Amino acid sequence: MIDRRDSSRSLVRCGAIAALVLAAAACAPVPRPLVLGEVDAVRGGAAATEASSLAPGAFAAAEKLRKEANAAFAAGDNAGSQILGEHALAAYAHAQALARIARAEASADAAQASLAASKKDLGSLDADQVRLAAEADALELKVRVARDAQPIEPSGRADPERERARAAAAKSLALQARLLCAAARLLQSGPPAPAGAPPGAGPVPEPKVLDDATAALAKVDAELSDPKAAAGPAPIDEATRARAGCLAALTGIRRAATPVSSAPGAGDALLTELSAMGTLAPSRDDRGVVVAFRGLFDGRGALVPTAAARLAELGKIAAAHPSFPVEIILHADKPVPAKDEAAQRARGETVARAIADTARGARIETIVAGNAAPVVDPAGADRARNSRVEIVFVTPETF
Repeated sequence: MIDRRDSSRSLVRCGAIAALVLAAAACAPVPRPLVLGEVDAVRGGAAATEASSLAPGAFAAAEKLRKEANAAFAAGDNAGSQILGEHALAAYAHAQALARIARAEASADAAQASLAASKKDLGSLDADQVRLAAEADALELKVRVARDAQPIEPSGRADPERERARAAAAKSLALQARLLCAAARLLQSGPPAPAGAPPGAGPVPEPKVLDDATAALAKVDAELSDPKAAAGPAPIDEATRARAGCLAALTGIRRAATPVSSAPGAGDALLTELSAMGTLAPSRDDRGVVVAFRGLFDGRGALVPTAAARLAELGKIAAAHPSFPVEIILHADKPVPAKDEAAQRARGETVARAIADTARGARIETIVAGNAAPVVDPAGADRARNSRVEIVFVTPETF
């Protein structure tokens, strides 16, 4: 039989044990929310370090939330600590995203700066290339002028066939001289200097070499037009000297007009502009930039509609470059009789008016060249190509 006193003592012991267990449980520390550990791990990472420097405002907001979460946990507010910890995680992620954006923008700015520097270097190289090419052209022209100025060995009499060839060459050289001297005169009679311009900025005084070259050319023309000259030696030596003199005169005027402070290249720029139009095929020779046209006139000597439009385009170019005077040269595919020269000149004046209508005040000279400068065999099947109109923008400065 169980003793009631023993049973009571057992119950008392069990109650005491339970009380001790409950008291121990009440004194154990409350576990820290896991989210706070995640916050600490994120804050100690390299991305957070970058965010602190690249996105300091957003990083400071995340830090504030982290401290508030820790304070809530210390105060026993586990639920509030959990919520604030999650907000802190999101704030750190936002700060890191802003840091990545800032880093990308800085990289883009650096790339743009590098690109701008590269473009500047490329532009400088292009300018140097243009300047060196222009200087090479000027040097080549100088050599050619010096070579042409060398004393010429007399040609002496030759057989009739060779004399005929010399006569044709003399006519071609005389025409070249005429065009070069005309270009020199156009440059010499340039527009007056603007008000306030420094001395020497106006037209260049006509050098004596131009007078001498013009006189030599007149003598050659007289010999070539004299019927009796056909039986004697062709004046090819005199024509060569006349051409050299006209080229020297043109070069001297250009050198006097070329600013010392600027690199040459005005002719290159105009050639590039004309080429960019796409409808022209410009070239360049000793006079300047040349554009050749064929089929400008109808059977009555009037401009065809398409020709008028193209000449108006050239008039705009001439108006935009007033320092370039204009030569208009009419070439034929066969000898031009004296009775037809007036009609040829009238066609040239028509072209001149079409350009001058757009380029008011432009310096323009018209020259009838005849058939002295063919571009294909005058006896060939396509000799009609020799009939053309050349429009020359005379380069005002050294090439």
